[in-house]
Amino acid sequence: MTDEIPDKAAYQSNRRKMCWVCLTMLSCMVAAIIVAPEKYGALPAFDMAFLALSGLVAAYFGATAIAKR
Repeated sequence: MTDEIPDKAAYQSNRRKMCWVCLTMLSCMVAAIIVAPEKYGALPAFDMAFLALSGLVAAYFGATAIAKR
């Protein structure tokens, strides 16, 4: 699969930026729950977004670890 990517440096850079954006969003969500738990703590959308973003970050780190092996 990696042989089909024409610009590997840009591909890795974009994946890294995506991961940092997801980590920033996760941090903001945690901060919002800590600051106003009564407002954000019971939202089911928050739970789904948190799981989706953390899964995306985990998939990135997993793929990176497998690629380096």
